[in-house]
Amino acid sequence: MQATIIPCAVAHTPNLFIVGAPKSGTTSLYEYLKGHPQVFMSVVKEPCYFSADLALDHSGNFLVYERDAQLYDDLFVDAGDAKLLGEGSTRYLYSHDAARLIHAASPDARIVAMLRNPVDMIHSLHAHKLAAGTEDITSFEEALDAEADREQGRRLPAHSNPKLSTYRDRAKFGEQLPRWFDEFGRDRVRVIIFEDMVRDSEGEFRALLEFLGIDPGYVPESFAAHNTAHGARSTLIRRVLNGRFPQWLVWGLLPKVIGDTRTRCLVRRFRHSWFHRKPIARGKISVELRRRLEDDFTPDVARLSSLLGRDMGQFWFGRSED
Repeated sequence: MQATIIPCAVAHTPNLFIVGAPKSGTTSLYEYLKGHPQVFMSVVKEPCYFSADLALDHSGNFLVYERDAQLYDDLFVDAGDAKLLGEGSTRYLYSHDAARLIHAASPDARIVAMLRNPVDMIHSLHAHKLAAGTEDITSFEEALDAEADREQGRRLPAHSNPKLSTYRDRAKFGEQLPRWFDEFGRDRVRVIIFEDMVRDSEGEFRALLEFLGIDPGYVPESFAAHNTAHGARSTLIRRVLNGRFPQWLVWGLLPKVIGDTRTRCLVRRFRHSWFHRKPIARGKISVELRRRLEDDFTPDVARLSSLLGRDMGQFWFGRSED
């Protein structure tokens, strides 16, 4: 069932949205843009306000469309005279509602979609969910094998969003991008390929600034990667913090004491802190599994290639589509 389209009833409507995909460099891009003098990025990166179809009403981590309009507005109250107000929520690309709802609220917005080799993306997403405590199958291959059950509401990880418990569908970019092209037109949607950004960060970033219509001469202090592969420093601490009482303290009590925006900033800072997580080296995908996943993604990547006018099968999989 689709959400009713009601323009966002907030005073500070963003006009720049980094819409995903997850684990494709969106946090780094958010940080790079954050320093630009003509840009104000929301004080919390992932409000996920417009992904109405993926929201859980009881979740404190992400904002719920309409209900949390004022909290969403609060994320931008310090924007001043910035030319662009932006946010970055990786759920938007996957959401069936976000493109329509964002267009209703901000029809002239600029949209940025970062895409990555889908096999690498879902492998990284699995590691991220393990670190966050929203995945309980440590084997990537076994987690993929559980997808059919999860689509039927079975074998769902504790503390997870059941609407986001699978992997392959999160990386079907050829299916997802048309929603944004249809709503905003291709001239307002910038697609950045993660691997291109890694290879030439400065060139890709400058091209993005030109697309956004802001000073393209700005260069961040560093193009270092943010939110790289990590694991939980203590699974015990993670389990305790995911418990009902700690969650009530964070999302029920703390916002009443220091305000919702400050609470979200503290939570994000803690989640990215040394105390909460540690760097890890992700395990490799077996040749057999990679090949099988490439086969699974080939039809969607062919569709994406048509949309972009670029052979992404050759680029990502070394398989020409001709």
